[in-house]
Amino acid sequence: MRILVLTPTFLPVVGGAELLLLHVFRRLAARHDILLLTPHLAPELLAAHGNPEYDALVNFEVRRYADRVSLMRIPGHRASRGAIPPFSLSAVGAVVRAARQFRPEVLNVHYCMPTGLAAWAAQRLLGLPTVLSLTGRDVPGPGVPPLWGVWHRLVGRACAGRTYVTDYCRRAVYGPGAGAGAGVVIANGVDDAPPSPPGAVAALRAELGVPPDGTLVFALQRLDAVKRVDVLLRALPLVLREHPRTVLAVGGTGPEAGALRALARGLGVAGAVRFTGFLPAAAVPLHMDAADLFAFHSTYETFGIVLAEAMIRGRAVVSVADPAIAEVVDHGRTGLLTPVGDHEALARALGDLLADPAQRAAMGEAGRAKARALYGWDALAGQYEAALARAAGGGGP
Repeated sequence: MRILVLTPTFLPVVGGAELLLLHVFRRLAARHDILLLTPHLAPELLAAHGNPEYDALVNFEVRRYADRVSLMRIPGHRASRGAIPPFSLSAVGAVVRAARQFRPEVLNVHYCMPTGLAAWAAQRLLGLPTVLSLTGRDVPGPGVPPLWGVWHRLVGRACAGRTYVTDYCRRAVYGPGAGAGAGVVIANGVDDAPPSPPGAVAALRAELGVPPDGTLVFALQRLDAVKRVDVLLRALPLVLREHPRTVLAVGGTGPEAGALRALARGLGVAGAVRFTGFLPAAAVPLHMDAADLFAFHSTYETFGIVLAEAMIRGRAVVSVADPAIAEVVDHGRTGLLTPVGDHEALARALGDLLADPAQRAAMGEAGRAKARALYGWDALAGQYEAALARAAGGGGP
């Protein structure tokens, strides 16, 4: 197949959606012709989230366009509560030009905002079979304009196929009764790798200052407001009352870094917290292996790829009962889920697992089995391939 892909962001910006695109299409490029369209990235976005570590893995053509013409530039569009969608007209033009030159058999559009109008135009005006993939935070949810759901449904129904990174995304658009007729769920994925050498694990724990008889809780996320790492820090004093030899390692960078360091000092737990900063992909498995359990607090996720990364390393997870997270982490089986924003409940869950190594191990093994069964990149790439082939052949959603 000749597959055209449209996405509002791609590498070197690194996030769950960008890694999904990389891992799926670098596999499909081995047997299909791939052209990926994406805008030139804003300098501030590159400064905050850019990293070149994955660039060498891209084995398909990436073509960038200037995103100059967009409905989001209409004065007052934010005040419309989504009645004016932030659709990009530049994306429409980029697809039209690429369709003439590349002659794709199918188009895969990721996100509906701001690329949904291009999906609609490709399908309805160009007659190009199009699959809309909802893989990010533009589906209806916290902080998302309510009327965006209307645009999602209009664009989705115009397309030959639809995919969602979780069933939560499908339900958010089409309601609780949404079934296969609304499209298919294709999860995000993770890489599996052999366990880290015991010497490397011991060395990292020593570097992080974990006592020989102590425990290490690891957290990894962007340090921005939506992740609410402050809730995890507020839980730590309660954890330390029962488990005083616990160390919390917080990986990641972001605009909240300074405020979080100040909060740790204000709570009197700075001595038990290690802010590791940005961790390259190669360092993440070792940090997971060195941890006794993994903690993740966020106010809104559509998947939470870092949870699957912890599970593939055999780590029990303590997180929140967000609808999408609950699809990845099975409460009571692969981890414990607590109410969003409840630092006391989070502390109790952490304390319960820190006190019970056997339960941690059992949950970790259950998580590893689930991740290997459901989140392998080769299988997920095959599912995308099948969805695109169905659309190209005139099949259903």
